[in-house]
Amino acid sequence: MPRIVSRSTISSSDNQEEARGGLHSYYCLCSEFLLVIDTTLDALPRRQSDNAYIVANATRTYNLHAARGDDKIVKRGEDKFEKQYRLYCQRCNAWIAYEVTPHLKGGPYTYIVQGALSEVQGVPHEDWELDLKGEIVSRQQAGPSNKEERAMDVDQDIGSSSSSSQR
Repeated sequence: MPRIVSRSTISSSDNQEEARGGLHSYYCLCSEFLLVIDTTLDALPRRQSDNAYIVANATRTYNLHAARGDDKIVKRGEDKFEKQYRLYCQRCNAWIAYEVTPHLKGGPYTYIVQGALSEVQGVPHEDWELDLKGEIVSRQQAGPSNKEERAMDVDQDIGSSSSSSQR
């Protein structure tokens, strides 16, 4: 009988220091692996209209694992409209990116939505709670602002739900 050999690759945010060739991995909030790119998102320019990251398709090396979704027409000014071909997480259907041409990497740019991706699995990027002007949204709208406060809220939620279920 022939011997069957299989190979698999496991991606995790635990080994960010071991990134090969300067590639950076990004994840959805649901921990789904979505993007590998040759630079950090913070090093990319931002779009003024919606603060999205601008990925130049001609100069950047990247692979975006997202599903094509609905198309939207967005008003960008008094008489300006933009048709967006949106891309969503295949696992949780969160809006991740968009293009202004119908084919993936078909136009000059791909736009990554502000706060949609994180370098650490399951932890939101710091700018997820920023509005379009770069200011932090009010505490009631955005929730905790740092990782420790988010962890405390989760612990409190777990503690309150377990204590209420014991009653």
